[in-house]
Amino acid sequence: MLNKSKHSLPFLPSWFVLGVFLLISFPIYSKEEGVKLEWRPIPDAGGYMVEIKDSRGKITREKTNTTLIQLELPPGTYEHRIGVLNRYGRVSVFSAWIPFEVILSQKPEILSAEKNKFLNKDLPDTFEIKGRHFTDATKVILKDSKGSEVSIKSMEVKNSETILVTLDKKRPPEGAVSVRVENPRNKVTEKENYLFVAETESDLAALEAKGQQKESVSSGAPFRFDYGAVARSAIIPGWGQYYQNKSNFRTFLFPALLLGAGAYVASEGNSYLSASHALAAARQNNVLYNYAFIHTGNPALFDLAFYNYTQIAPKYSAAVAEYSQLEVGIGVLGFFYLLNLMDAGFFAGNKEVKVEGAPGPVTVSPVIRNLKDQGQINSYSLGNSPNLFQRMEVGVQFAW
Repeated sequence: MLNKSKHSLPFLPSWFVLGVFLLISFPIYSKEEGVKLEWRPIPDAGGYMVEIKDSRGKITREKTNTTLIQLELPPGTYEHRIGVLNRYGRVSVFSAWIPFEVILSQKPEILSAEKNKFLNKDLPDTFEIKGRHFTDATKVILKDSKGSEVSIKSMEVKNSETILVTLDKKRPPEGAVSVRVENPRNKVTEKENYLFVAETESDLAALEAKGQQKESVSSGAPFRFDYGAVARSAIIPGWGQYYQNKSNFRTFLFPALLLGAGAYVASEGNSYLSASHALAAARQNNVLYNYAFIHTGNPALFDLAFYNYTQIAPKYSAAVAEYSQLEVGIGVLGFFYLLNLMDAGFFAGNKEVKVEGAPGPVTVSPVIRNLKDQGQINSYSLGNSPNLFQRMEVGVQFAW
């Protein structure tokens, strides 16, 4: 038995180790799809054992019958090795430990340059791009006002917030220069008019004025009522918000509110109808008892008619109260429906505007949220448990 198992599988050939190394020895970018390890199949393998070791030396193991494994790993440095299983499920041989790095790929952000106006003769060889979420795999593309790509001699990512770009002075840019920063997994950010380069001061001033005019038109456009989104939300609440690519919270908030208010209105409507029927029956019985007493003179009928008469006033009050609650429910339902239309028409979603003194474009987004006031627990419900006050906040949030 031992001899058979000893020779059941060959040792890992050199091309296997080399193939795994070529596949996994570079940084892996993990966000939506996780980390994917893949290797070439080994003839007669009974499966594989994958071992992952993190920077603290902790090892996780997973068996698989395929040559591909999907892992969910947080960003960091790791090592891995692949073991071949024999027919008894034991590891016959392991590959060498191979390092790899998991990097979180995020959409980069670009801040405005501290100095963005240069004469041709004063254009520096090297300049910095400030922002966020830069990695060693970040790419930078510069384009001039004609849309032609500017020649870059070298690029160095100093840290996650600074990129050092060295220009090719033999082919310097001219005009309004835009910058495009790309991270893996198609995470891209572009910024127009990042640099202005001209031959004379007057040409430089003209370029800057033209760039400011274009930017004000694109980011400070006049308000436009979104009729299409309003029409959609009028038919199906939340449809307009979905059409505007708003957050899931704002998309599903109004349908949930309207369904809740609609259920309350239906419940109060049924209660009002029951109270109305009870009041109508009491009035009808009062007429019948009085008529019978007048024609028969039976004292028992008088007592019954009098008692029924005393019940009419409470039933009337109950019907009025139920009607008032129904009115409140209908009002709340109408308010939520109107709020749904206003959100679709007046708040088209996040937009970028220029604010004086801010390092870059400011993102303005409307905020609607329900907050619990933890500081107020002064009243108590009938169940002898404290009531927690809540408040709705509606406003605008600025981010840069």
